[in-house]
Amino acid sequence: MSFPKQEEIEVVVMEEGTSPVRIWEDLNIDMLVKIFQSFDLFQLISVIPQVCHAWQSACSDQHLWKTLDLSIMKSNFIRVSIPPYIYVDTPSREKLNRILKICLILSHGNKLTLIFHYNLYVDNNQLTYSAKRYSPNKL
Repeated sequence: MSFPKQEEIEVVVMEEGTSPVRIWEDLNIDMLVKIFQSFDLFQLISVIPQVCHAWQSACSDQHLWKTLDLSIMKSNFIRVSIPPYIYVDTPSREKLNRILKICLILSHGNKLTLIFHYNLYVDNNQLTYSAKRYSPNKL
């Protein structure tokens, strides 16, 4: 049995401030916000804020949260004959709860419009939770 020859890897350590490479955190927040406006909601709440503190901060910018569009989300529900006349499966309800919570935390109450798909079942608790997170001066 033969093993492939290992190549040597040269490690270069640059002194502080001499690196021509810039880090993402150095990018202006306004530029990050402009870039983030092209991403969809799920990337904006799950992937981007995890990169670094600066990106998480940019994800909280009010320009990204003027409209919270959940129109791509649908619930798995069954119509039933007893009140409330709809049964929504637990994963659908939990997913909406989780997404609403993350969006409302990141938006800091700066959203102006909520858009729901007509097949997304939103219960009273979820609507109340959303309404309470609006900035008081916007109600």
